[in-house]
Amino acid sequence: MEAVQRVLRAGSCIFSVAVSLVLMVNMVTPALAGADEKPIWLVVTRPVFQESIKPLAKKRREDGFRTVISTRSVADAISALKHRPVFVLLVGDDQSGGEKQPWYVPSRRRKLYRWRTAQRKEFASDALWGDFDGDLIPDAPVGRIPVRTVSQLKLVVDKILAFENKQPTPDDLRLPMWLGSPGYNPVIDSMTTGLLLSIARTKSPAWARLWIISADASHPLCGRPSDQAAMFTKQLKRGGIMAALMGHASATSFYSMKFEGRSIRYTAADAENALATGKPGPVLAILSCDSGNFAGRRNCLAESLLMMKGGPVAVIGATTESHPLTNYFSGLCLLQALGGNDKRIGSLWLAAQQRAMKVRNPVIEWTLRDVEGKLEKKINVAKLRRDQILMYALLGDPAARMHLPDPLDCKIKRHGDGWHWQVHKPKGATRLYVGFRQAGRSSLKVASKPDRSAARRRFQQANATFAFETVSELADSAPWKGAINKEGVLRMVATGPGRIYVAAFRLKVADRKTTTTKPGIKSLNPSERPLQ
Repeated sequence: MEAVQRVLRAGSCIFSVAVSLVLMVNMVTPALAGADEKPIWLVVTRPVFQESIKPLAKKRREDGFRTVISTRSVADAISALKHRPVFVLLVGDDQSGGEKQPWYVPSRRRKLYRWRTAQRKEFASDALWGDFDGDLIPDAPVGRIPVRTVSQLKLVVDKILAFENKQPTPDDLRLPMWLGSPGYNPVIDSMTTGLLLSIARTKSPAWARLWIISADASHPLCGRPSDQAAMFTKQLKRGGIMAALMGHASATSFYSMKFEGRSIRYTAADAENALATGKPGPVLAILSCDSGNFAGRRNCLAESLLMMKGGPVAVIGATTESHPLTNYFSGLCLLQALGGNDKRIGSLWLAAQQRAMKVRNPVIEWTLRDVEGKLEKKINVAKLRRDQILMYALLGDPAARMHLPDPLDCKIKRHGDGWHWQVHKPKGATRLYVGFRQAGRSSLKVASKPDRSAARRRFQQANATFAFETVSELADSAPWKGAINKEGVLRMVATGPGRIYVAAFRLKVADRKTTTTKPGIKSLNPSERPLQ
């Protein structure tokens, strides 16, 4: 009898465990079912724009997204979804007093941690719509197309589609940057350009072709200050992986420097003639104050550039005053993110901002923390970081795909007569561009107040130190292999319909028998590896 009871008890336990397992399966099934669904690209807009956004929605469906277009409030549109969106795009504008306008799509407002009494007490934050768990860190990228008319929306949608559908070239690996004058004190001002150059060379991908303007009048990268605006616009037209402005700004202009009694600035008027037509340019990140304040009564600099047919495909800018310390960390992490796996604008920017919240540099923090003043005994850097990730607006579609390259499979080996390389042709690739940047070209000598023509010449010479000189250009029918006997960086770029691939190797002879390179992506020869 006891044996029978033991069996019954065991059976009861087994039954209980089975019931528990069934309940657990039923509890997790909805979450598991969601894993099989397509990621959601959510558009929140007004009825007037529903039809004009459809061409972009069609492209996102082709990309593999489930597209949802809602005319409900932003909060209701998000809460109505069974699963969280991976991208949120707001189509419409925000302005105080415009609540009854047919284009009105509100941003959220956030109290600003201030370090000067003159600062506004709150700022517009679209990024807060992407914070689904209330921890003040966005979980999904949020972008906005800040339009008020159907014709404006059509222009921006056409730009995005043209940008994504264009054939990438080596020009899409360019990285134009313009560093404005800090204007804090002689020590900080004198070290700024050198710090930027060091960061750009060490943190940006080795395959990137840097192009830099400095606002230091004594530096050859300054060039002729009156030329700076036109030169930067020309670079936007030429293309790139991304472009950046870093320094001081107002809502409508970026400040570079003082020259011959006047301020050198970059405004929409400087760009409108050149960018009124042509192909759309790369994403532009403006790491400065106010330049992305779309919620004002006038178009901000970011809005104006976005509305130009040949302007940037998207513009990132702050909606209020940003701090130089957190801007430094954002710029640093943005450069590093270009060498990662995120290829959509919103994902890349959000990943960079999330990383910037954590990175530390005691020397930089000590140097920049109090340069603009403080309202407390000690500035709370954690609160600066918290606001930084929320105050930057992404104007454009956060799901737009950048022309970031895929890794190129290469073999390279050192022989007596130099380095011999061979490229495995990616499927569909039709052309290989081989470029080389010679070692020892990176030193930039300080200028001694040159005249106009000399300043322009030195500027071109200084930027040429970042260039990859063409070694060869090979068609699909030719063997993709060759040799070189110089020390420096060898870059190979393969292109095909809608795709671009790249590998970069640092070639340096350590002694007669060995070679050394900076560690990077896996290579067939462990002594010679491609750089990130």
